[in-house]
Amino acid sequence: MNIRDVDLNLLVMLDALLRERSVTRAAEAMNITQPAMSNALKRLRKLLGDPILVRTAGGMQPTARAEQLQRPVRNALAQMEAAIAPNRAFEPSTAERLFTILITDYAASVLMPHVVAVLETEAPGIALNILSASGDAIGQIERGEADFLVNQFGQLPANFHHQRLWEDRLACLIRSDHPALAEAGGELTLEAFLAQRHILITQTGVGLSRLDEVLADRGLSREISVLTRHYQLPRQLVAESHMIATLPARIARYQARHLGLAVLEPPVELPTFQIGIAWGALDHHDPAHRWLRERIVRIARDTIG
Repeated sequence: MNIRDVDLNLLVMLDALLRERSVTRAAEAMNITQPAMSNALKRLRKLLGDPILVRTAGGMQPTARAEQLQRPVRNALAQMEAAIAPNRAFEPSTAERLFTILITDYAASVLMPHVVAVLETEAPGIALNILSASGDAIGQIERGEADFLVNQFGQLPANFHHQRLWEDRLACLIRSDHPALAEAGGELTLEAFLAQRHILITQTGVGLSRLDEVLADRGLSREISVLTRHYQLPRQLVAESHMIATLPARIARYQARHLGLAVLEPPVELPTFQIGIAWGALDHHDPAHRWLRERIVRIARDTIG
C-alpha cells in the first residue's frame, strides 16, 4: 500500500470510529450523516483488508488490527494538528488523545486511581489504555506501541528518559491468626518464616526475588508453593491458607485492611526499591506527552511520596 493512494480523510473517520465504537456516534462526532460514515467504514475495510469493527453482545468492538492502529492514527492526527497550528498551546481541558501505559498491577493499583481522578477534572478528553508491562515493554515504546513504562527499572537504553515516582519496601502479608505468630508472641521470626510455604510474585515467571537472593547469601531458602505475576491474587491465598506472601508494603497495607491480614517486616533486612516512569526519545518533546508525564510525576510525589 502506498500512502499516496490513501484518502487521508479516511484516517480521521477511522479515528472517530475507534474512539466511539459506533457508526452512529462517530457520524455525530464528525457532523456527517450515518450513511456517509457507513460508507467510510466500508472503504476502510477494503483498504485495510480487515473488518475494523465487529458486532458482539456488548456492542461494536475493534478487531486486533484496529486496536494496533488506534494509537498511531490518533497520534499522527494530533501531530498533524499541532504542525498546522504550531503556536497553539496544549490545552488539557479540550485535548483528545489516547495514551498507552505499560504498568504492573501493583503500580497501577497504587498510582492509577489518583491519575484517573485528576484527568476526569483537568483533561476529560484524554483516555488511558492501561496494559500489563511485559518483557518487551522497552520494544513496545520504541516501536510506538506504548507511551510510558511505569515499573522498577534496571538499565534503560541510552535514548530513554525516566523520572522517579515513589519508593517502597517489601513486607510480609500473613493471616493475623497464623499459628506461627501465636507461637512467637506475634513476631515473625526467621525460623517461623522459613518453616512456612510461600507465594512468589514474579513478573518474568522465572528466577529469584531479591528476598531469595538475600536468603541464598546466608545459605538459606524458602519453600515456594505458588508463583504468580499478579499482585491481587496472593491476598486471597493468604487469607485462606497458612502461606505467606512477600510484596510491596504499600499494596500489602491496603490488602490487609480488607481481609483482616497482618503486615509484618521480613525477618531479614532488605533494601528499598524505586518505581519510576520511562519514555522514549520519540515522544520526549511532544506537548501532550510532556504534560501527562509531568502531571503523573507530580501526582505520584504529592499523593504517594
